[in-house]
Amino acid sequence: RDYGNRVGIWRMSALLEQYPVRPTVSLNLALLDHFPEIAQLIRDKDWAVMSHGIYNTRFLYGMDEAQERAFYADNVASLARHTGAQLQGILTPAITNTARTPALIAEAGLSYHADWVHDDVPVPIIVPGRRLISMPYSYDLNDAPLFDGRPYGGRYFVDACKAAFDRLYAESADGGRVFCIALHPYQIGQPHHIGHLREILDHICGHDGVWHATGDEIAAHFLAHDYDAHLRHAEGVARMAAEAAAARPAIVVRERASTDMPAAASPANRTAGMDHPHFRWNPYPARPVLRWPGQRALAVVPLINLEMVEDPLPEGWPQIHSVGGGLVRDFPNISRVSTREYGHRVGIFRLVEALRRHGIRPTVAIDVLSAESYPSLVHYLRDAGSEFVAHGLSVTRPITSAMTLAQERDYIAQTLERLQACGITPSGWFGIEYGESTRTPQLLGEAGLSYLCDWANDEQPYAMTTPGDLVSMPLWADFDDQTVLVNRMCNLDMFEDHFRKALDQLALDGASNARLLHYCVRPWVSGAALRIAMFERVLAHAMRQPAVWTPTAGEVVAAWRDSAQARTITVAGGTT
Repeated sequence: RDYGNRVGIWRMSALLEQYPVRPTVSLNLALLDHFPEIAQLIRDKDWAVMSHGIYNTRFLYGMDEAQERAFYADNVASLARHTGAQLQGILTPAITNTARTPALIAEAGLSYHADWVHDDVPVPIIVPGRRLISMPYSYDLNDAPLFDGRPYGGRYFVDACKAAFDRLYAESADGGRVFCIALHPYQIGQPHHIGHLREILDHICGHDGVWHATGDEIAAHFLAHDYDAHLRHAEGVARMAAEAAAARPAIVVRERASTDMPAAASPANRTAGMDHPHFRWNPYPARPVLRWPGQRALAVVPLINLEMVEDPLPEGWPQIHSVGGGLVRDFPNISRVSTREYGHRVGIFRLVEALRRHGIRPTVAIDVLSAESYPSLVHYLRDAGSEFVAHGLSVTRPITSAMTLAQERDYIAQTLERLQACGITPSGWFGIEYGESTRTPQLLGEAGLSYLCDWANDEQPYAMTTPGDLVSMPLWADFDDQTVLVNRMCNLDMFEDHFRKALDQLALDGASNARLLHYCVRPWVSGAALRIAMFERVLAHAMRQPAVWTPTAGEVVAAWRDSAQARTITVAGGTT
């Protein structure tokens, strides 16, 4: 990091002089004491400063109220001492907060807090007796991936910044947006990376109508012209949610018939077939030919996942490792919560609009807490013709084999009852992170559900050997945007290339025996400004395939049940 202070910042300064931009420096303020030449540079260039704490390794976690109040006083005094400026904003070190942080920031005289990544416009933060806003920041448009071992590189960063800028620029016709990129002098200031910044700035400055503003200027404008209207809107949405919660009937989980759980074959016995009782072994060559309605070859179904992260995490629940949204942090984990919240506030609308333009009805897997917390979003999705899939209680409350039979049966019943109270009647189920216990399919069949999306093991639906008439609606884990783009850190261009190749091959194979491409799309991932164009291009490529069909998941299941394949398998001696 010292390289950035000794060399990188000066190279960046020389480049920035060539453009009509005035950067906002997110600064560990002790650096002004250690390196007065940098303080002089900031004064000479009239750069704006946003605090990034005193030192990068001194977090807010563990501070009591007096310590945290003193921390902000030190921030304010440090900037005033070196530049004469009044501190207006803060990005806390490592995005660490306490429950008191917003109120104490406002008390110290600051006007914005940049830790939340939940929107593309400023958002009022409610604090007693003061006005504070959330300033849009970005983890996606951050040069850190150039240097921390992820397989991206400078070309990826340039393309991501251009894609995000282009989307926000287009959307700004409906109202202003904030485009923020996070740059570190020890990374982008290196000789082999500075050209990437030049290319990004050339792209931005080649567009008319762009306000090259500092964080302070954006905050001042929003507070003067937009804060009151946005606050009224937020209060109206909160009232709607409270009224919807009050109107929901009390949930009394209905008694359900108890089903004896079949014993699974032990893998150690090496018996023919599967080592569980949920479906029979049925390799592709042994199946009858499948035809979709109208002799179409390929069904394409994006499954939008709406998932809510609880903060603090619920006690007694095991937590999945791939929940996404940043590092594991103490409460409050603003990084993780706001990353997901971006999907509910912004990304979902981009995805649904993209589907609408292609005449595709959305299929939406929604958890209970999302449905209960965002009633206006549920109304929007219903109006868009969405088919809903039950997605458990929340992404932080997964089904596991640690549950007793009674606990899991109650979990499923409670999920369905609470979704029903929100006006959602799902016919399908998708477990959190594809997760199940050893008996989940049996219990879902017992509960009367029609299809299950957890098994990523086929290119066609198939019957499950459960109570009721449960059908497996296989997903493609290799096209799950969180799995591939976030967890595996795949480049966007590679992900898109894999999509195109899969669509081409499945359309070719489907001409002789119909295929299914069913994949997870998360609003906070694919709905982000830098990725939505990729989602749209994949849809466009799918629609160019010969004999493509874009149904909902339930329509696929209904068509499969009515197919000669399903009837032949049943006649041949039971479900497979």
